[in-house]
Amino acid sequence: MAEDEALFNSLLNRGSSWGEIRWGLDDLNRLSPADFELVIGALITAEGYEVEYAGPTVEGGIDLVARKSGLIRTKTTVISVTPPGGTVTSATINQVEHARTINGAGHAILARPAPFETDVRALATDIGTVELLAGGNLLERLTVAGVSSPQL
Repeated sequence: MAEDEALFNSLLNRGSSWGEIRWGLDDLNRLSPADFELVIGALITAEGYEVEYAGPTVEGGIDLVARKSGLIRTKTTVISVTPPGGTVTSATINQVEHARTINGAGHAILARPAPFETDVRALATDIGTVELLAGGNLLERLTVAGVSSPQL
């Protein structure tokens, strides 16, 4: 876990002398699948979670596991990352929700660069435990968190 944390932290607070790091959809779409996963891990780390790559005991297509300790209990979030150009359907949302359940997490995140289709957004809203992270929302969160591209 310490190695994963160091890797995610390596993308934080690398702002340039020109000011904050600004992201665009083209920036995200140019990332390799591994780099996009790294960027998502860095973002969730910047938001106060301890993030690690999912190991062999994590089921259901989950790529990252995030934990945030509280006074009473630890909040666990499972994260599925769809790389640039990847397809997301309603079946993907159901798979992520199933993975959240079988891994005992209270929350799931499905991340991708491009915005989600209307039917996918509607299903995630109906389920209520799968957060969709993409498009403008993702770009804004990356900028606010100060996450830089691994390609810099």
